Formats: sequence, C-alpha cells, structure tokens
Amino acid sequence: MAEQHGIRMVVRPPAGRESVEMVASAGGWRLVETNEVEESAAYMVFRTWAPAPGLWLSLVEDTTTQACVLIAFGDNGDDGEQVADLAHRMSVFVPVMAREEVMAGPGVAKDPQERIPAVLRVALATGPEFDPDLFQVLTETAQDPDPFVRNATAWSTTYLEWPQSLDLLRELASRDPDHRVRQSARDLLSDFGRT
Repeated sequence: MAEQHGIRMVVRPPAGRESVEMVASAGGWRLVETNEVEESAAYMVFRTWAPAPGLWLSLVEDTTTQACVLIAFGDNGDDGEQVADLAHRMSVFVPVMAREEVMAGPGVAKDPQERIPAVLRVALATGPEFDPDLFQVLTETAQDPDPFVRNATAWSTTYLEWPQSLDLLRELASRDPDHRVRQSARDLLSDFGRT
C-alpha cells in the first residue's frame, strides 16, 4: 500500500514512533505495512495501520533525526470526515506541530543540531503536490552557514516527490562551498537517476 494524499501531522519532539505505536496498540489497530526489514529502514522507517475499514494511518520517521510525520488517509486518498476525525483523535494523543511552526523551525533554531531535525520536519510535512512555501524554507536552509544543515537539506530531498528538489540538489552539487555537501548531493542525484 503506497502512501496516499491525506492529512499530514508533524509530530512534536520529543514524542515519536513509540507514542504512535502505543496509541495503535491500545486501539488494537492492525499493522498492514512496514519497511522495517528493508534496506530503506536504515534512514527512514514507515508503518501503516488500519484503524477502521477503509481508514489508514501511516507513520514516517527519519531514523537519524527521529523527525516524524503522521498521515491519516482513506481509501482513494479521501480527506473526508473520517480522515479528519482520525487526524483530530491522533492529535489529542500525540502532540503535533502547526504548519507555521514547522515552517519557522529551521529559522528559529539557534544551534545547528536543532536546525537539522527542523529541516527534516519541513520535508516530512510535504505532500505529493508542490508546496512553494515549504520548498522556499528548504531553499533557504540550502544556504545555511553550517555545512551539516546544508547536508541535511540535501538528504531531505529523499522525502520530496517534486522535480524542483532535483534542481535544489543540482545547485548543492555544483556550488556548495563544502566538498562533503557537494558529494552528498551528487550521490543523491545519482541515486535518483537509478529509480
């Protein structure tokens, strides 16, 4: 089951996968899909539960930063009342961040070690349709003075489904002042070329 359109909720740290799994376990939800035995689980873990017939909840966690997003969706990617109700119920048990807070995160974090997960939270907040506001935040973090934050921006593109993310990677691959960031961006572009 591929992730569908739905309501995305970025999980407020320090809550994470364990909080969501406790809710799913308490609700007796059936786990219908996970990648935990696949190679991709080294950097990203996803799990999808079926809280009710035709209703799904996915958790996507960046394993390096523990940044998480929940996606509530229904059959056919429906954002209907049941999906909205599931999203609301989850936000009662698992603290989530407002969109504005997610977007502001990289800019308000003073320490680079705080900006890195904030960058990943922005990427995890994105859906399949291009979002110029979220992409602008990532474009700005690609110019961060810290090379580790710029590298996190390059890696954040693995969560984007937009062709614009390839342009961002090309820019980092060709112009970033740090050779490690350039190499990461080149490696990611090569990986994207194989998929």
